[in-house]
Amino acid sequence: MKILEFITPSNIGGAENYVVNLSKKLIEKGHEVFILSAVAGNNKNPDLSVEQFFSKSGLPFKLVKADFKYNPFTILKIAYFIKKNNFDIIHTHLSKANFIGALASKIAKKKSVSTAHGLNKKAQYKYCDYVICVSNAVKENLVSQGMDETKLGVIYNGIDISKFNPEAEGLPVRKEYFFSEDAGNNNLHNIDNAARQFNVGIIARLSREKGVDLFIEAAKFVLIKIPEAKFFIAGAGSLKETLIKRAKDLNIFNSIYFVGFVDSNLVSFLNELDVVVFPSLKEGLPLALLESMSMKKIVIVSDAGGMPEVVEDGKNGYVVKKGDVNAIYQKLIFVYNNRPGLKELADSAAETIKERFNIENCADKTINLFMKFL
Repeated sequence: MKILEFITPSNIGGAENYVVNLSKKLIEKGHEVFILSAVAGNNKNPDLSVEQFFSKSGLPFKLVKADFKYNPFTILKIAYFIKKNNFDIIHTHLSKANFIGALASKIAKKKSVSTAHGLNKKAQYKYCDYVICVSNAVKENLVSQGMDETKLGVIYNGIDISKFNPEAEGLPVRKEYFFSEDAGNNNLHNIDNAARQFNVGIIARLSREKGVDLFIEAAKFVLIKIPEAKFFIAGAGSLKETLIKRAKDLNIFNSIYFVGFVDSNLVSFLNELDVVVFPSLKEGLPLALLESMSMKKIVIVSDAGGMPEVVEDGKNGYVVKKGDVNAIYQKLIFVYNNRPGLKELADSAAETIKERFNIENCADKTINLFMKFL
């Protein structure tokens, strides 16, 4: 098959990494894949440049300008590109691509499949032939809006588990992971001892729905009981300055480290954490959760979206009610007091990912779905 992966990102996150991981696996299985992206870069932070991101992936890609969904020139341009290159199927990701990519596919008389990465509105899937939902929660959200259930199916996200190996050699902590002038931190004390302390992390876009503010609120209470604890926030986004101010207002800024976009340093970053928290208020199924579990990390997740479909409370991680700061605090204290006895839980987390959420399964199911439309 000749497959076009079309994505319209505003930053680099789970959906973008999913596209790269899936594309590489599809190519490995003998298919031809090309990536079309609609964002040229982010001038504020070169680490978030979409052009750089796809260049580093080694995959063939092209950038187009797509300022808004209803630009007929853009739609016709993409339709021409699809027809000229004779793609067999178009696979779209994120709202703009789902709308204009599917519409362009219809003009080019090609089939299109969208992947719903989050709890989205059904309107963006108006023109696509089928929707892959990354969790049952995502599917149920679209069904509740009246979407035809026969057009929906669940294929869980998958990761390359060979890249997330907690036993891999050469995973030293580097100071620059935990400090940058851009992040606003003004302290480096005890950073060399970070691995010997209680290190709690969050990997998320710095936006309201990811619950990063709840993570900081919980940190305040944890630090009363465990003053040596360190809290690491990996991610970029519009709320960064607001979150830095909140940490300062709570007088815990010296224990909070805004590490920014970790990208290729993610494995090393995860390796230094004891616990990873996912306090989202709204969620599909974050790749970072799968990656953390594959690294045998204790995870604490909210009951938002598809996360409870992966994490079984007390068996391979912990689930708390979304928005419940006290519950996050209590679980963190429990983990701190019981770390030596949680190896079995951590092993179970990694086994869950290996069996159910690896990229091999994801790619095979996606290929089988595409073949149905051809």
